[in-house]
Amino acid sequence: MLYILCYSAAILVNLVWLLLGGQLDMLLQAAVPAGTVLLAGIGVALRLRSLPRGARGRYLRGALWALFLYYLAILSVLLFFGGLFQLDRVWGGSVNLEPFHTIRSYVRFYHNTGSPVSIMNLLGNVVIMVPLGMLLPVLFRTMRHFWACLPLCALTAVGVEWLQWVTATGAADVDDSILNFLGAALGYLLVRLCQLAAGRRKNK
Repeated sequence: MLYILCYSAAILVNLVWLLLGGQLDMLLQAAVPAGTVLLAGIGVALRLRSLPRGARGRYLRGALWALFLYYLAILSVLLFFGGLFQLDRVWGGSVNLEPFHTIRSYVRFYHNTGSPVSIMNLLGNVVIMVPLGMLLPVLFRTMRHFWACLPLCALTAVGVEWLQWVTATGAADVDDSILNFLGAALGYLLVRLCQLAAGRRKNK
């Protein structure tokens, strides 16, 4: 029954997030997804220990699908609702089509001020798409091929910026697409290396 408590705690954390909304600072809001995944992951591990071997694979796959759907929900909130509850938008936003313009500006700002905010912004655009690159090849066998997964990740990165522009839920920036794709590619490479290593170990 401990796994049920873990799942319940994960749900409770998100309910508190929804209720408090903008009253939470950015650090606490960022901790919600991490805490949810940690609690749910512990619950999955506890549940797998109590299941017969034949049922573990199906349960784990179901848990990965739940994680994927949760990730998409969090991604939607972060990208299109400004974090949470910022729903008043107008049609049409700003756009930057000059590659590396924003990246250079953030790096220059960091050198001039020493403030880590700009670097955290750049890293955030990379990290936010890492789970996408990790989950796609795990859930979909065809996505294990780089010519299938990476173009889809690139299309997603560009599509997100386009949607932010037409819905005015953010500034469309080609640099964000570049950083998002880099994060997805890193996640893909990490998972594929682990999968290949696991396959070689089985063959020995």
